[in-house]
Amino acid sequence: MPLTQIDKDFIEERLSSSHEVDGPDFDEIKYDSKMKLECICPKCGQKHKMSFHWIGRGTPRKYCPSCKGRN
Repeated sequence: MPLTQIDKDFIEERLSSSHEVDGPDFDEIKYDSKMKLECICPKCGQKHKMSFHWIGRGTPRKYCPSCKGRN
């Protein structure tokens, strides 16, 4: 079934509008930067903030400074 002019115009409009995206492109986002995140200590359960690279889901489990120093 051949495409009508209306169909061709619609397809052309969709293709041109898909290139107009708000925000940075996927390639422009920096994933190597460290961020300050709220963590939960797995030993004592205390919430604390640490700066590190995190791409995972949920709350990271990192030892707090006081538990890290203990034996």
